[in-house]
Amino acid sequence: ICPFFLIHNPFLPHYEDISNTNLPAELLPKYMTLEYTLSCPAQAPPVFLFVVNTCLDADDLKALYDALVVSLSLIPPYALVGLITFGTMTQVHKLGYAECSKSYVFHGGKEYTQKQIQDMLGLSMTTCAAPHASQPIPQQSFGAAHFLLPVQQCKFQLTGILDALACDPWPVANDKCALHCTGVAISVAVGLLEMTFPNMGACIMVFMGGPAMEGPGMVASNELKEPICSHHDIEWDSVKHYKHAVKVFPLAKRVSNNGHAVDLFAGCLDQVGLLEMKSLPNSTNGVIVLSDSFAMSIFKQSFLRMFNKDDQDFLQMGFNTMFNTTKELKVSGLIRHAISAGKKSACVGETEIGIGQMSAPDSYYISSVVSQ
Repeated sequence: ICPFFLIHNPFLPHYEDISNTNLPAELLPKYMTLEYTLSCPAQAPPVFLFVVNTCLDADDLKALYDALVVSLSLIPPYALVGLITFGTMTQVHKLGYAECSKSYVFHGGKEYTQKQIQDMLGLSMTTCAAPHASQPIPQQSFGAAHFLLPVQQCKFQLTGILDALACDPWPVANDKCALHCTGVAISVAVGLLEMTFPNMGACIMVFMGGPAMEGPGMVASNELKEPICSHHDIEWDSVKHYKHAVKVFPLAKRVSNNGHAVDLFAGCLDQVGLLEMKSLPNSTNGVIVLSDSFAMSIFKQSFLRMFNKDDQDFLQMGFNTMFNTTKELKVSGLIRHAISAGKKSACVGETEIGIGQMSAPDSYYISSVVSQ
């Protein structure tokens, strides 16, 4: 009897000749774990959306470019990739346009709704909705309106765009810092995947070179005379932009509800506003890598290690996972980076620990899982 669903499962054919001297592998002491190969195909290939900050110096930008190009050779050729760059403005690059580089520009100081992002990118539910599991993926949906394409189709085009990337062209006064519209870039990335691949495995990888200094999610001013918050400011609850910024980054709820993960990579000597953005990786089980520069080995090794493969050449990662519990126990909560389904049932304990409000059998959703 399955302990999770309480249903009877038939024995496998090789159990017919079971005896004390002929035990199946799963009953032998030396086999501690079992791995099952699923016969049903995946609903859609994994999606990797790169969100790159261009407010970097030339050496940092070159190091980041090299790392991204190497990652394209590690990602499976059938996986979908996309590119968003941001500085003072946010640009969504159209990979399906081979004649020249083409992008859609969003103002860095403006807050956009999901409907506005959808309209500006020319997306609609009829043209970008993902198919059901039993249906083949049509080409127009597979390409997701030319913003997300398989690596094997757009590797040359994407490499050319990355090679042509330059530092943010907007002028910066001597007494100011370059503007980083991180909030707008992440919001556009969330809206793009929300419309094209809802409830399917996807990962938003954000590469930051400094704190958000413009638009929604702003955590610091671009005035050099105004320092970023310190640990004492956080302890005393006197962070100037904190309350406004955390109202923007509840994007985490939308991301996790769609089964998408957010990874944060920072290459900056100063703070990047991780306190305000922590809900994104926390709710989606994403990765956080902090380094002083994208040229440092800690970033390169950590980033490329995410694309490790097993003996069968599959990525050692998974997305959009459901965590099930048995009906025979009352569970009080989960201590992990996940979200609750928020439904009460008979197996919910009276005391809430960690992430509570549990339901059975589909209790929790984990956007990203790894082998270790």
